[in-house]
Amino acid sequence: MKEIFDGFSWTKENKTITQDKHHVPALGNFTYWNYTSAPPTKPMHYHSNIIEMHCMIRGMRTTKVEEIESASIKTYTYTGNQLFMTFPFEIHGSHFESESLCSFFAFQLDLSDRNSLLGLNPHYSNLLYNRLTGLKYRQYQIGQSHLSYLRIAFDFFSELTEESIAVGTQFLSAFLFSLPYLTPIEEVSEEKIDERIRRSVEYIRSHIQDSLYLEDIANLAGFSLSHFKAKFHKEIGITPAEYILSQKMEAAKQELMTTSKSITDIAFSLGFSSSNYFSSVFRKYYETTPREYRKRHCEE
Repeated sequence: MKEIFDGFSWTKENKTITQDKHHVPALGNFTYWNYTSAPPTKPMHYHSNIIEMHCMIRGMRTTKVEEIESASIKTYTYTGNQLFMTFPFEIHGSHFESESLCSFFAFQLDLSDRNSLLGLNPHYSNLLYNRLTGLKYRQYQIGQSHLSYLRIAFDFFSELTEESIAVGTQFLSAFLFSLPYLTPIEEVSEEKIDERIRRSVEYIRSHIQDSLYLEDIANLAGFSLSHFKAKFHKEIGITPAEYILSQKMEAAKQELMTTSKSITDIAFSLGFSSSNYFSSVFRKYYETTPREYRKRHCEE
């Protein structure tokens, strides 16, 4: 088992500002993730003396945490407008079974020195330390105002100037000091999505190259169309149409990397009306054309 830290990145899906870029005391990576397809699995790992926070904007994530006291691994699922935390030395990893199109902010706070968190003076740094270490839950409901703090903070950090980072740190501090006032979410081990929605997800995945109609999937799940859409969005975090499109894009990537099919054939096999429309959607997801994507991965 080892510690894992992502490096600096500035792509459409992963914008990670590392400590050597922002130089804020006790703050590790500050990241904005915006997955337009199923994200990669994160292996089990830990962080010494670090609280790691994930603040969901949309979509759904699942994280496994090794509970030392019970000597078991618990699974936690969190969706949009929820905060999930892992604590120092906890072994954890991400598990993606029904996830895609999720976006969230994440950051790490090193609690090794309680006197210098975020450059605060010792009094306020200790106050923040006590608030963070006194949190009784790992999941909280967060509102749009709290997400706005993080969004503004990240935007200022993104400019990578001393002045902008100083402003961003103030917004991040405001977010952290407000945590004790958030509504906690009772921890539930091995939280499951609704069985009918789970079957719908499996059906979509196994029939992604067939013609998929929401009315038919809703009927198979035993819901009216409107109820199915609402239930699917509640359980998975995105609409069924968004989920289907994301799975088509995943299938397209695999076809481009592993077959010699023409782009037109791939487009038609996935139900797109034309190769031009398919290419425009693909570019929207991955910021590259299908042809460029295939060429790049064939050269790797």
